[in-house]
Parts: sequence; structure tokens; C-alpha cells
Amino acid sequence: MPIGRTIFISLLLVFSLFFTGCNGEEKESIKTSKVLLKGTPNEDNYQLAQKYFAEGENEKALAAQLKQLEEDLKYYADDSLEIALTYNDIGLVYDELKEYEKAIEYYTKTIKIDEVRLGSNSTERSTTFFNIALSYDKLKEYDQAIEYYLKALKIDELLLGTNHEDVLAEYEGLAESYEHVSKVNLSLKYSKKALAFKEYNYGKEDLRTKEARAEVEAKEKKIK
Repeated sequence: MPIGRTIFISLLLVFSLFFTGCNGEEKESIKTSKVLLKGTPNEDNYQLAQKYFAEGENEKALAAQLKQLEEDLKYYADDSLEIALTYNDIGLVYDELKEYEKAIEYYTKTIKIDEVRLGSNSTERSTTFFNIALSYDKLKEYDQAIEYYLKALKIDELLLGTNHEDVLAEYEGLAESYEHVSKVNLSLKYSKKALAFKEYNYGKEDLRTKEARAEVEAKEKKIK
């Protein structure tokens, strides 16, 4: 695994936990969620969850997130974006607890809501697809991981272009997963894409680039 990928993914997960809304264009394109009670929910448990998550107290973070979900459901419809975000946060904590099946369960709840509220293409959906792929990867269910890496990649290449760190993470995830299922040609394809990204952004002499180049060369030898 190239240096930096694990660190990058960890930062992505932490960032996603603190994510509290969608961008302005997407907000304007969806209907306002139905409010069950007037006002907004108390977010004390959400703040606690952030604190515990940052401190690595994941059991406490999960308990706080589940309490926040109960509070949120008093104010927001169960198919609202606000609830989708809470589901996503719960999934992230389950992921940190290595309860990957539960993580996938909550990520899937997020996806079902986002599909209706945000449409087919949004960075929120690609982030959740990526998180699902990571969970399947950790379960060593590589065919499923590939399916969701590809879904994330399709959206991110469209919305972010190919020169983006999120896309790099998807290239690397696909390269590794295809290698696990002995599809070396496809693994090589995405390793080359990752190498091109690193040469352009980090320079040819950067350690990350050199390791990516060595990975490509090793796979090319396997194919010959």
C-alpha cells in the first residue's frame, strides 16, 4: 500500500464525521425536509460524539450518535438529508469499531435517502459509496468493494475531474482490490492512473511516486 493512503483515508473519515450539510446548489435542488416538531434538535450528543471520536472513544461516540439520531427523528422526517447525515456518522463510528457489516447497514440507509434527495450525482453520494467500498475491503469482500469504488469513481471523475485526491484514493482502492481477485490487468490499469497522478502532483522523485512506479513495474512483470 503506497505511503499516505491510510493517512489520507483516516482524514477523509474524520472530515466526513464533521460534515454537517450539502453544498448550496444541491440544497436548492431538493425539497425542504418535513419538520415534525418546530425548531431544531438539541445537538449536545452530536458535539459529544465529535469529542469522543476525536479522542478514540468510539463506543462512547456510538452511544452519543445513536442518542442524537433519536433526537433528530423528533424534528426531521426519516427520509430527510439531516437523518441521512446522522446515519452516515453512525456508519463511520461502526467502521472505526471494526463492525463493518453494521457500518455498511447505515451507509446504505444514507445512500437510499441521498438517491432521492440529491439525485444520481453528488459528492455526498460518492463519499458514502467510497466508505462502503472501504468496509467491504476490510471484510475481504473484494468484488463488492470494487463495485462501490467504481460507483464512487464514476461520480468523482465527473464532478471533480481526474486530478483530485478523492479520485486518487479510488484508483488505489481499485488497484488493490483487483489484485486481490487476481485481475492483474485491471489492477495495473488503476496503478498506472495512480502513478500518473503522483508524477504530476508530487514530482517524479517523490517517495510516493517512486513506490507507485515500483508497484506498476512489479505488476507489468507478472503479466509478461
